[in-house]
Amino acid sequence: MGCSSLFPCFLLLTLCKALLCSICIMQTDFPYLEVKRLDLGVVGKPDQETRKFRRSGPEEKAGEWFDSLCARFPGERFVSPGGVGMYAPVSRAAVYQRINAGKLTVFLYHPSKKRRTLFGKLRKVRETPYAYIPASECLAWAKELKARVESWKDPGWKVCDAEEEKLDKWPKHEGKTSPPKWKRKKQAARKSSAKGLLSILW
Repeated sequence: MGCSSLFPCFLLLTLCKALLCSICIMQTDFPYLEVKRLDLGVVGKPDQETRKFRRSGPEEKAGEWFDSLCARFPGERFVSPGGVGMYAPVSRAAVYQRINAGKLTVFLYHPSKKRRTLFGKLRKVRETPYAYIPASECLAWAKELKARVESWKDPGWKVCDAEEEKLDKWPKHEGKTSPPKWKRKKQAARKSSAKGLLSILW
């Protein structure tokens, strides 16, 4: 196989590589917390097509896991899903929706210890896992929402707002409103017929 026949293959591989790089750049525009392969021993494996990192262990090891998480990402702060609202004006439902869509990083710790109930069945000490979200991503989300709102502020809307404000300040008619046009015509016809009848009688 000559060099001339290898050139199209090399060109195709170069184009594919450039395309993949451009896709990666588009997907990483949001400043996600960088999680490397070496960190999986601490944070656990991610769920498919999401940024949920799960780790399970005894209940008494949860604090140790959180300390390891903070030590692995120095300078980063973590909040629970309910605490995201302190950084971004969003609801708890919106937080879980973004997590399930793979647009927000969350570290989960599932306590694996079980206890026996009154009926003798084994049950986990804690049903829901401990969940922590990077505060940097919450701040970036708030910035993204603010930019989206500002993009909607078009100069044309200011004219509409000014007209609406002018109408609000316009003096309102007090009392009963005037009847519709068809009713006014009917009343005028009745008055004219009544006048004609009186003129005949007198």
